[in-house]
Amino acid sequence: MSSSPLPETTTASTLLEVLKGKFGWPEYAVFGVVLIISAGIGVFFGFFSKREQNNEEFLMGGRRMSAWPVALSLVCSFVSAITMLGNPVETYLYGTQYLIIIIAFIPMSFALYYIYVPVYFRLNLTSAYELLEIRFNFPVRLVVSIINCLYLIFYMSLVVYGPSLALNQVTGFDTILSVGIIFVICIFYSSIGGFRAVLWTDALQAIIMIVSIAIVDIKGIADLGFSNIWSKLEDSGRVEFFRFDPDHRTRHSVWSVLFGGYFLYLTLFGGTQANIQRYASMPDMKTVKKALIINYVALTITIFLCTVSGLIIYAKYVDCDPIRANLVEASDQILPLFVMDILGDYPGLPGIFVAGITCASLSSVSSGLNALAAIITEDYIKRIKPDCSTKTLFNMSRAICVISGVLSFGFVFIARGMGDIFPAAISLIGMLLGPTLGIFTLAMVFPWANSWGALAGVLASYIFATVIGLGSAVEQAAGNLPDQAMSLSTANCVGLPNVKNSTNPARWDSWKDGFEDSSGYIQFVSTSYLFFPLIGALGTLIFGLFFSAVAQLIGINSDPPVRRDCISDCFIWFWTKLFPNEMARLMQPEDYKEPVKTSRPTTNGSLSEKKLSTISATSPPPPYNPNLEDRDELSAVEKL
Repeated sequence: MSSSPLPETTTASTLLEVLKGKFGWPEYAVFGVVLIISAGIGVFFGFFSKREQNNEEFLMGGRRMSAWPVALSLVCSFVSAITMLGNPVETYLYGTQYLIIIIAFIPMSFALYYIYVPVYFRLNLTSAYELLEIRFNFPVRLVVSIINCLYLIFYMSLVVYGPSLALNQVTGFDTILSVGIIFVICIFYSSIGGFRAVLWTDALQAIIMIVSIAIVDIKGIADLGFSNIWSKLEDSGRVEFFRFDPDHRTRHSVWSVLFGGYFLYLTLFGGTQANIQRYASMPDMKTVKKALIINYVALTITIFLCTVSGLIIYAKYVDCDPIRANLVEASDQILPLFVMDILGDYPGLPGIFVAGITCASLSSVSSGLNALAAIITEDYIKRIKPDCSTKTLFNMSRAICVISGVLSFGFVFIARGMGDIFPAAISLIGMLLGPTLGIFTLAMVFPWANSWGALAGVLASYIFATVIGLGSAVEQAAGNLPDQAMSLSTANCVGLPNVKNSTNPARWDSWKDGFEDSSGYIQFVSTSYLFFPLIGALGTLIFGLFFSAVAQLIGINSDPPVRRDCISDCFIWFWTKLFPNEMARLMQPEDYKEPVKTSRPTTNGSLSEKKLSTISATSPPPPYNPNLEDRDELSAVEKL
């Protein structure tokens, strides 16, 4: 098969109409079956499950979820349709350097298991931001909670609109209709079936997602041949894995991919309400460990398959770049174009790909809806109306799912102006989730951080990250940032006579030639988008520690001793070895017991109402025991 397999036609629009015509009833049937199954899971857990229907079950699955559904849900909750459409494009345009991000998954998984998850788990959180009130104060919790609610509402619109637009371009599937269908299905099964429905649909959708991209890769390699693909990649200089360029502007280098990628995925898996909910939903740390291992393997496979897709796409269109040939309106549409090009003559197979993209969007939205229900119920409703009954909270959580979904659908019309969705999504994560990861890290790693420093630090980091993120987006839209795409050509666009013959420079760093004399501001906002989450997280740590020291020096810090269960065990050991006297001053003693409360009208996510009823009002709660990791053991101790 020739490197330019486009059918002989006269215009790009005619070609697109030919490809759209291949999307027929078998594809719609596959798409419909996936939606029906997803809705059916919600119906089962909403109406036929024998489990008690209460808020704890609706938001946390009773905290007895097994490893497999949680692990698969972790994979597809934030490895969304943006990843499936965006990652192949990153490889197509910029080469194989991005693939080494899978190396960063190893230290990320260790950090989750040894630093972050144990703290989330033993506090029995429902809202992740309760940790911030326990560790600092309510204003810190409120600020981070509000910003992350806004992030979730807008992010859900972005992960649905971008893929729907891409599919519309090459399949003809109406954009607003597909967006509406996804939101309606997600709202339905999330509000009816709750957390268990979300997790089990996520598990199914993760499998469909991985299978769909694997089918595309297998068919592409079968058509083009592995040796042919590899030779074209080598000729173009795209095969490079260890580019040690120290320039912070370089889109993909060892530094940006490994360090930036580590903070990017640590932010997603360690600093988001949806995933923290998943850790807290499991019964013990042994199950959590199993889930993290499964998540690591599945995440690595997914990123690898997406990268391979990008390489195959390049080999397919090596002499006729679809972007320059005006076959697509945005780079995110390249993968759907490629799918219709190679699978369009096989009824049903394009439908599997569309189902995979749809599943990725469904999982992200359903996870976001359930997370918003947990945040709003725990952070606001329980504080405003502490005497709410379990039934009332349960109904409110369902209503929040519906209202949040409608709001997010409204934001779709704002997402239209975001451009290419992959860097836009990463920029959004960096601006909002990077500082969030930073405040969680500040809380559980640095015992001398205080509430004044935490609040000032996270606000300063949000502002700083937003300035660089928005500045980069504005200057990119204005064409003031360098185009770092590697060699692309339209020299052999068969049947497209109106396409001008053009080729990008072959050197990967040729973009630097025209930007060495640019202003300091342009140099600053040209920073690789992969660094944005790192900048947000480190900004919170630096600002937070600085303002904490200032608050201590001027005497306005009045925080009580730090609770030991809020600090990561490994850092309690580490800091105690280095600064034993300071740690003794900062931390509660190991045998410290919280003052007895004779009444506690509601839970704030720390303990379920059933557990609270078993605790004697005349006995103090048990001291914190870092080795007590199983919820059944915890319950037994509480019952004493």
